[in-house]
Amino acid sequence: MTRWPVLTTLFCSLAGCLALLPATLQATLYFDYSNLLAGEWIGLMSGHWMHAGSNHLLWNVGALAILAASIERYSRPLLLYSLAAGMVCVDLLLVSPLGGVARYCGLSGILNTLLGVALFLLWKRTRSNLCILVGLLCVLKILVEMRWGQSLFTDISWPPYAPAHLAGLMATPIALLLGYRDTVTGQITTTATGTDYEHLVTSA
Repeated sequence: MTRWPVLTTLFCSLAGCLALLPATLQATLYFDYSNLLAGEWIGLMSGHWMHAGSNHLLWNVGALAILAASIERYSRPLLLYSLAAGMVCVDLLLVSPLGGVARYCGLSGILNTLLGVALFLLWKRTRSNLCILVGLLCVLKILVEMRWGQSLFTDISWPPYAPAHLAGLMATPIALLLGYRDTVTGQITTTATGTDYEHLVTSA
């Protein structure tokens, strides 16, 4: 029986609930570089879950539901590692001299981490070259958006910030390094334990 993606549901609900907050309160939760200089760090965490409008929210939450559920079906710890790695890598970009952005919001950076992890898991299962092709096309899309400063598929009220997408995608190997090996080890241990138990029952 397929288990319900509890974490995916919670994270999607978080983004939706934050969108219902009063506008004055929402304004304090975006990443704002001037607030960061004043010692207010909350935007580095909350800014990822804030959105520039309903269209932005629907695009991001829809993608989050699909990608996060596919990873959570494989491993909940890996999903958490992926979200954390994507958030940290995007935040490092935002606070670095390379950031160059005054305000930031949205899940798109983290979504690229989830996309990279989901493609890797699919490739491990199928060994299909299509997974590699899709990954390369994603990189090309980000580079085009960085070059022209225009999103290829979405249109929101804020200007797109493609470097965050690249930072998120680059977090993929970090997420896999942290979460994939432990997940595989846990699954092997569980399988081995279950097999031994079944053998003992049969032998009895």
